[in-house]
Amino acid sequence: MSTIPVRIPGRPARYAIRVERGILDRVGARLRSDIALAPGATVALVTDRTVARLYAARVERSLRAAGCEVRRYVLAPGEPSKDLAVAARLFDWWARDGIGKGALVVALGGGVVSDVTGFAASAFGRGLSWVVVPTTLLSQADAAIGGKTGVNLKAGKNLVGAFHHPRAVYADPDALRSLPLRAIRSGLAEVVKMGVVRDPSILVRLASLLRRGRGLDPRALAPIVRACAVSKAWFVSKDERDKGIRRVLNFGHTVGHALEASEGYRAFHHGEAVAVGMVAELRLSVLETRLDPIAALRVEAMLRSIGLPTGLKRPVKPAFWKAVLRDKKRGRAGVRVVLCPAIGKAKVVALPSLTPLERVVASLVRGGT
Repeated sequence: MSTIPVRIPGRPARYAIRVERGILDRVGARLRSDIALAPGATVALVTDRTVARLYAARVERSLRAAGCEVRRYVLAPGEPSKDLAVAARLFDWWARDGIGKGALVVALGGGVVSDVTGFAASAFGRGLSWVVVPTTLLSQADAAIGGKTGVNLKAGKNLVGAFHHPRAVYADPDALRSLPLRAIRSGLAEVVKMGVVRDPSILVRLASLLRRGRGLDPRALAPIVRACAVSKAWFVSKDERDKGIRRVLNFGHTVGHALEASEGYRAFHHGEAVAVGMVAELRLSVLETRLDPIAALRVEAMLRSIGLPTGLKRPVKPAFWKAVLRDKKRGRAGVRVVLCPAIGKAKVVALPSLTPLERVVASLVRGGT
């Protein structure tokens, strides 16, 4: 068991990330001890159809054993649920069922569930308390931590959202065993990202697992989940509102988000698009910050060994560049990208011209897989 504190700058409050095998069966007990959840409290449990079949009953049992009244709300799985219409549906359901200020919202699932549920909780009744129980590698290692919530628009990814910190995050590594291989690979993209921008020891651990044929084995990934959670908590404690150092966690996401949006959120899983985006920003780092080309190639090779894409089958669509220009990370000085002068070091750079980015994106078609 690991308990990782998340400290919010300028606030006395903090919350805990618990990475604990079997915690799905102890959510209610943990809430009683961690946030003093009162017997008789109303819990709005939000999940998707896939996760509901696997884990909702277990979490409900633990909540009822803690004396809670539980209402379950089930969404369609996948990126299309990260939508304003889905958030509005949650508002309507909660209003119908009398979910009030004293209720607790629990988001059970991956990044889509936590993003849309957290956003809905931030707005309904001008703010409901909520807790995240992430069940995917991507959400346990990154998305569930830090209070960033949001939904997509046709114009781009995460363009509508809010900062709304959960009261707790409960990650059960055993839940990763139910994931399809593609979801494990997608989550490992965010693991690689954290290793490149903050903690190279994560890359060392992952490389060791890959050499032993265990890099995609969910049973072997708990220590890596913990390491990523520690790094993410550090970023949040330094920069709660994503205005400084935390922005380096957007490594790979300028290109990645544009790929997702330009393909209608159907061609790529999030981690797959981010993997391509990381390759683009690594190649740009070699050109702009003198990153060792061998270091960049090693990261590309790791992504390929995981089974993630490192290039494009065809040139990007015009909608790709429109999405880049509309991306929320863009500033007055130009499109922001994250560049790495060395592995473990990263900085945000505004590109006054798109030309360097256009060149590396073009190279993805020629040299990618």
